[in-house]
Amino acid sequence: MRINTLRVLCLAVALAALPSRGLAQEGQWSGELVSRIDSLAQARLRGGPVAGFAIGVKRGADLLLTKGYGSANLEQGVAANAETVYRIGSLTKQFTATAIMQLVESGRVGLNESITAYLPNYDLQGHDVRVHHLLTHTSGILSYTALGDEFWLEASVHDLSHAEMRALFESEPFDFEPGAEYRYNNSAYYLLGIIIEVVSGRSYDDYLDENILSPLGLTRSSYCHEQDIVPGRAQGYEQLNGALVNDGPISMNTPGAAGALCSTVPDLLAWTAALRSGRIVSEESYRAMTTSARLNDGSAAGYGFGLGVRPLATHARVRHTGGIKGFSTVMAHYPDADLDIVILSNTSSTAPGEMEQLIAGWALGIKKR
Repeated sequence: MRINTLRVLCLAVALAALPSRGLAQEGQWSGELVSRIDSLAQARLRGGPVAGFAIGVKRGADLLLTKGYGSANLEQGVAANAETVYRIGSLTKQFTATAIMQLVESGRVGLNESITAYLPNYDLQGHDVRVHHLLTHTSGILSYTALGDEFWLEASVHDLSHAEMRALFESEPFDFEPGAEYRYNNSAYYLLGIIIEVVSGRSYDDYLDENILSPLGLTRSSYCHEQDIVPGRAQGYEQLNGALVNDGPISMNTPGAAGALCSTVPDLLAWTAALRSGRIVSEESYRAMTTSARLNDGSAAGYGFGLGVRPLATHARVRHTGGIKGFSTVMAHYPDADLDIVILSNTSSTAPGEMEQLIAGWALGIKKR
């Protein structure tokens, strides 16, 4: 993603204007932290262009904040609030990985099985790709989002079938030998969605609704079908020449299991707590999801199953970002503090990730330069 230099400069000026009364060496958890988050969100809106955010911060059972800022729909004059529904992009991947782990627990999927056990006609071009390679972005299969402008301007706007989507990347040369590298891969998670369908006999969205979303009461989360009426759904925006424009078209068949869900901040806070609790997958499965994969040379990939596991300073962190036309998102969990931060935005930008790290730094008492 190209970063507009003027926008970055505006952000720096806006952040410099935030209240400077001293951060304690220890972490903050009070009305002062809420005030800082409010000031940060307002500064980011002023430094934009960004339409809106929803932010949630929670420590254990103590909910500090769920709040909307800015606009959910600029043309209709609808303000964002805590219950605004956003496309969550690649935060979808942790739901997909959870579904796979449910199937592993039931004995219907094997992490070390070749993907051809479930996709028998898939052309591996002589490579040995296992299910765990798809989960950890180490398969070497070309990611369809690396196909360039031809894909984004043409194929992504059509309701392509699984066969048509596979045809975009299946015959492309592998980027590397499976397990040799970590390279973020949307094709891999798209294929995991097909595996869920093949093994369960249900569509991906029906499987998630029946086995994850409904059992957990995540009533504001769903596959983000564009034709559905979704009360409170935000309009997405892109940045163009320093101004906001409506996001471009995309068929939600395109992201599939790699990025097609919609949700809200309260649902995602409930989701991440449930995922850790053993209610939806076993504690052993969650440990596997949050343990870094090892590459063929023994080095750590920094990614588990659907979740990134790189630390922030000395603090362990389970984190993922998301980006899809008109939307950008982030979720992070800090196990040593039992801290959760969720930020959803209806503008394509780097703002949520930047803001999450600032909020985490304040809450954890990380000394900032």
